[in-house]
Amino acid sequence: MTILSRFQRVLWLTCARLAVRSVLFDACLAKLAWWPVAGILLVWLAGSAPAQAAQPIALYYPYFTGAQARIGKIKALAERVSQSYVHVVILYPGNPDTNDPPGILQQASGIIVDARGHIVTAAHIARTSKNEARIIVRDGSEHAARILYIDPKQDLALLKVAPFAGMKPAIFAAENTVRQSNFAIAVGSPSRGRGAVSMGFVRLPRLNERLAYNRWGIINAIEISMEVESGHSGGPVFNRRGELIGMIAGYELGDTTKRPYISPRITYAIPIAGIRDFLMRAVGR
Repeated sequence: MTILSRFQRVLWLTCARLAVRSVLFDACLAKLAWWPVAGILLVWLAGSAPAQAAQPIALYYPYFTGAQARIGKIKALAERVSQSYVHVVILYPGNPDTNDPPGILQQASGIIVDARGHIVTAAHIARTSKNEARIIVRDGSEHAARILYIDPKQDLALLKVAPFAGMKPAIFAAENTVRQSNFAIAVGSPSRGRGAVSMGFVRLPRLNERLAYNRWGIINAIEISMEVESGHSGGPVFNRRGELIGMIAGYELGDTTKRPYISPRITYAIPIAGIRDFLMRAVGR
């Protein structure tokens, strides 16, 4: 059975407001579109938390067991790598022709990838270069961002901010170095709060097929055993050395009709090779 055959419908968590409607994804701007699934779902992670006042982002560990949360080395690694993580806010500029007011469309995660102010996030978060954006970094400072480039086929978007003091780009891992069972750690912005740290291991270093739904997709995804939530999309995944190995784009959702709910703990990340290729096309890195 292929990965795609497991999913008969797709839940797209794409909007800032919490509502449930059966509507086409492309028509959903301020509502949450979903299709019920018998079994498991592939979820594209879009944030839904309301905007918060700018303040330093403190890391927290909601998915760790008590023993894991006491591992000092893991916390030290998380503090170090999270300097390249950002909280991303996508803003709809409004449309005076239709009297649509401006407002927040999405809140999710992103990665600082160079000292020139380039940031990558998920294409299904940014959606279009006509939108506006802001980022919030670990020290709580906010920075206006432009959406420069969207690649729906690989679910990547490029943002640009003016370089600022203390900017710390992620260190890229070498390509084709991810192996099955490798340690992985991620940082993201679920609705429960910014700066959530997840830990897990690589299940499959490469899925030899494209996961595609509507306009968006992932090519050669890394499959990771890791708990994530809505809002992690665009967030970084690092190896034990603190090197960036991928960007979170989706996860599988278990049967929500059963109680207690049991998460499959399966996350999909765009590999570093895909991010590098995207940056070469977008900015010539």
